[in-house]
Amino acid sequence: MRTRHAAPASLLLLLAILPASCGGDDDSGGAAGAGAPPSTTWSDGAVEATAVCQPQGGSAPVEQPVFVRNLTGDKSWAETGWFSSPAIVDLDADGKMELVAPFYSVFVFDASGTCLSTIQQGDHTQGRIYAPAVIADLDKDGVTEVVAAGSKGTVAAWEFKAGALSIKPGWPASADSGGQSPEGRGIAAADLDGDGSVEVVVTTTNTSDTGAQVFVFAANGELYQPAGVSWPAWPRYNQLSGAGGDLDANGAGHHGYGCFGLNVGIGNIDDDALLEILVTYDNHHINAFKPDGTSIKASSWFSNRQSKYDGMPLDWGQFIRWLDPEVEENHYHLHQGDWPDVNETMWLQWTSSPPSIADIDGDGKNEVIGFPNAEQHEPYETQGHALMVLQGAHGDGSRSAMRLPGWEKLPMSGKPAVRASGDWYPPDGVPSPVVANILGDKRPEILASLNDGAVYAYGPDAGLRWVYNFAAGAPKTFASEPVVADLNKDGRPEIIFGTYSLSPGAGHLIILDNTGNKLFDIPLPGQGEDGNGIGVPAAPAVGDLDGDGTLEIALTTFDHGLDVFTVPGSGSSCTPWPTGRGNLLRNGQAP
Repeated sequence: MRTRHAAPASLLLLLAILPASCGGDDDSGGAAGAGAPPSTTWSDGAVEATAVCQPQGGSAPVEQPVFVRNLTGDKSWAETGWFSSPAIVDLDADGKMELVAPFYSVFVFDASGTCLSTIQQGDHTQGRIYAPAVIADLDKDGVTEVVAAGSKGTVAAWEFKAGALSIKPGWPASADSGGQSPEGRGIAAADLDGDGSVEVVVTTTNTSDTGAQVFVFAANGELYQPAGVSWPAWPRYNQLSGAGGDLDANGAGHHGYGCFGLNVGIGNIDDDALLEILVTYDNHHINAFKPDGTSIKASSWFSNRQSKYDGMPLDWGQFIRWLDPEVEENHYHLHQGDWPDVNETMWLQWTSSPPSIADIDGDGKNEVIGFPNAEQHEPYETQGHALMVLQGAHGDGSRSAMRLPGWEKLPMSGKPAVRASGDWYPPDGVPSPVVANILGDKRPEILASLNDGAVYAYGPDAGLRWVYNFAAGAPKTFASEPVVADLNKDGRPEIIFGTYSLSPGAGHLIILDNTGNKLFDIPLPGQGEDGNGIGVPAAPAVGDLDGDGTLEIALTTFDHGLDVFTVPGSGSSCTPWPTGRGNLLRNGQAP
């Protein structure tokens, strides 16, 4: 038996826009809905949707979010927002939350909408801020930093002191290499080595044969170098031979190509205490790095088939993943049959597919989760998003980079509409995996907004739990990464996301219950025009912004700045995935 929420009574949506003061460029120029499944479906009647969190006494239906205000910083017009999720956070530990919103500039607002601080575009970073900012006390000195990556190789960390942002000593850092000054499209952070300081990982769009795509910076803005490591650990890939080098690793060497969409996650995927860095590339590779910069070995089940390196071991990042497990077995294990041909079978393209890290099967060991594009034909044509769950290098490493049992056949979304050459806007959504227990069955579900125009929820057994078709057949209609929070204190979380396209009025705030039923579909007030898109590309942020015990929802838009809603009757104790990439370190894990 499945629990359904009753239809809530309608609430007056306050549409008065209350702009606040505090300081867009267009990168003008998209396709969804072609293969989307029909509206909400439920595929497993055996799953009972029970409470996930401790209920706070809530029994009423979820109430409709109420619009509070729109924010455009210290400008009369709104800068273009991208995939940089806002953050609701107490920056100065005074018990009051701030709202951090990176666009091209970085804005900090208080709960009333007053702009406390602005870092203008061009000050320390260049161009847009594509990925959500990391927010952490990097060096544990009691001061919180906001870290963001821009274009032209720029990465900056600002301290929040005396109610304002200022550049942290030692920053900004540079991600230039190989003659390129690329954009930073992915950022994540963690204490990689357990020494108390937080390291920042940035992935870039570098496509040079000699350039690097992955940079790790220490809290002081210098390239991170673990103690006792004799080779230069970062950036990667490098052009060095010998121990710790990439040029001739396993004979064949490592070869990277640009990372274009939030392509980094961090977590422990082996049995030591150090954390690993997971990175996805535009050359069909996904790699797992140790903090010293070296790549983790894949299972010996995989080996190189090239005649020059026949039988040599492979690291995670040295081979292409194919949709069909039989193709991988024949090609990388048995070394038999014709080499796979993308015109005949699908390979997996990780161009803008972030990795997340979680224990899917409940054995206490983390897996790596991603939604790469399954591509076929030349030129490549996406047939759908495949959900891949890969095992870590636990124990003797014999299962490293292999598919989790039960996930040999990868679940697939519908087929996105095919884009014409040069048709880039609005940009595709980023298929970021959200891992959260939404049904109360002890193991987590995997959710994502995919580019066929639907939000999918999969169970830990690879079974489809439900699908919600937000596009309803509309072309070039996409959605943000979902976030997950209990909005009525009953212990059952809701799913919250925004939509966007190039159509007027395309920006909507959508809320589903935990079984995929629509509760609210709210057009955003005050929508504008923007050649990049109209609506919400970035994951919302959910939190108690004003300290009244109920939740607010903050939404970054392409076209009209930042919207804030409040949810009457909500509580703040159950937010399993409250912001972009799961937490304020943006590392693809639950908080």
